[in-house]
Amino acid sequence: MTKIKLIIISALFLMGAAGCSESFLDQEPENVIPESMIYEDKELVLSVLSNLYGRVNWGQNNGDYGSYDQLDEANKCYGSPWVIFTEYDRNSWRVRDYDFVRRVNLFLQGVRGSSALQDSEKKAFEGEARFLRAWHYFHMARTLGGMPLVGDQVFNYESGIDVETYQMPRSTEAGIYDYIISECDEIARQLTEQMTINSARANKWAALMLKARAAVYAGSIANYGNKITPTLKTDNGEVGIPADLATKYYETALAAAEEVIESSPYELQISDPQDLGLSFYKAVCQKSNNKEVIWALDRSVTDKVTTNFTAWCMPFSLKDGIQGNALGALLNLVESFENKDGSNSEIKTHDANGDFVFYDNPEEPFEMKDARLWGTVIWPNALYRSEPVALQAGLLIKDTENPSQWKTKISSLGATTEDGQLITALDGPLATAGDRFNKTGFLVRKFLDEAANAGSDTQNSEMWYPRFRFAEALLIAAEAAYELGGVNKVKAVEYINRVRARGGIKELTESTITFEHIVNEYRVEFAFEDHRWWDLKRWRLAHTVWNGVIDSPTAQMYSLFPYKVYAPGSPYDGKWAFEKSRSYMAPNARNFTMRCYYGSIDDGWINKNPKLVKNPLQ
Repeated sequence: MTKIKLIIISALFLMGAAGCSESFLDQEPENVIPESMIYEDKELVLSVLSNLYGRVNWGQNNGDYGSYDQLDEANKCYGSPWVIFTEYDRNSWRVRDYDFVRRVNLFLQGVRGSSALQDSEKKAFEGEARFLRAWHYFHMARTLGGMPLVGDQVFNYESGIDVETYQMPRSTEAGIYDYIISECDEIARQLTEQMTINSARANKWAALMLKARAAVYAGSIANYGNKITPTLKTDNGEVGIPADLATKYYETALAAAEEVIESSPYELQISDPQDLGLSFYKAVCQKSNNKEVIWALDRSVTDKVTTNFTAWCMPFSLKDGIQGNALGALLNLVESFENKDGSNSEIKTHDANGDFVFYDNPEEPFEMKDARLWGTVIWPNALYRSEPVALQAGLLIKDTENPSQWKTKISSLGATTEDGQLITALDGPLATAGDRFNKTGFLVRKFLDEAANAGSDTQNSEMWYPRFRFAEALLIAAEAAYELGGVNKVKAVEYINRVRARGGIKELTESTITFEHIVNEYRVEFAFEDHRWWDLKRWRLAHTVWNGVIDSPTAQMYSLFPYKVYAPGSPYDGKWAFEKSRSYMAPNARNFTMRCYYGSIDDGWINKNPKLVKNPLQ
């Protein structure tokens, strides 16, 4: 299949200009180009399909670094702490786009009725469009629960028709997931089994991945929704999935994931076993010869579809343009990466007596960690574009009034002592207001482009954003097998260990694997890939992890500041120490309330369609 170019031409207006509600009364098709002309020209059909692909940008992606501040474990380093969020909004990232569904359905009508397209072409175009529609329903399901399922219908209001004819009730939450799963079964038979260029277009394996993800989400809600949040349901099942359906969904998820694992052309990519950190970065971020990414939001300078993520988030000291250091990874995430020897993964800053723990160099605390950490964040002195990134908060010096104690010395960015010792690095970190310097002690590496000028204001980056990777097939299989239990536990251990191997961490066994291991594997493997927020929701853990309690180890966001010891004549001179503190950009703990598990059903929607019912806690 050729790569889709995200271009917009006048033909796209065929798909309808108005918005859509569940009453479907506000639709007036406007054909700028006659329908017969659109669907009798393959290139125009491709352009319409291209536009559909360009619209499916719900949730987190690396075109909006600000979303990482809430959806994942990072803080924006621009702005003032008093305007940074604390409590989640239940309607953040809510998806309900029936205009998109209508556009897909019009496209399906046109393709099916075309006399210019071959049957094989019709089949492929139909499969891709249905995949994108199922992708929309999946995003709607995970934000709102069950919603009206339109199928292939296109509703056109004509005067005199009873309004109620166009009003549809919400499906059950189980029903919307069943619809997605069923659609994916048919879609998989329509799409190619071949890899697509830059994974930009959906194939059979993308359909199976969506099926597996939808099924494991439904299984989680059926399982943990009834165990942990049993009151989050509606009388007719629009929210809430019966517990006795969990096994069916886990079995479906396992089967779909295993088909991808055993039969697809994809693999868990480890390009260099001697450099697992770089291998992980390449598996996620490098398009050329990539065998791991199954479907992605692709970008191209030629097509004028780029992202400014690198321009904003690259180290300012190595900047291509005028920005940098806009996003800082959090210590919470860094410490979630296990140590290779299985020891406590917490970064040691002080010993039992409260004295500083000293390190020979600023990288030492991180070199023993899961190799995937290197591919995810930039820690102090780690390389970016073959240059070390100096992250130094200041100097640790002897207290002249109490020589047995230490105190910190900070400065303006890049300043030095009289004898040339750097005090606070140009990139920070620094806990104060201001732009273009780090405030957490770590930068985000994942999705930073290392290509020359990728962070320039005129060019920007072609960095893609993976939506499905082979590693997820392994983790879905591991999770589903673990939840099914019994003989399936062997499979759970096998699949999770394959993912853990890319980090060089200890294998698990049937006697040691726990649910917490599965939760953490998703956390570290898919950091900044639009998983964390949704995973904690489906497992019903979000309200306990982000409980709003100040200094909670999970709800409070933490920074780690590195200090170089400046004590001439002391055996500690030149060593490094670290100080943990609340993140300057998030002084309050994150707070996820029970109402955030589902977005609200707006009164305006109900006014147009009285058959809708509200979600819990509205």
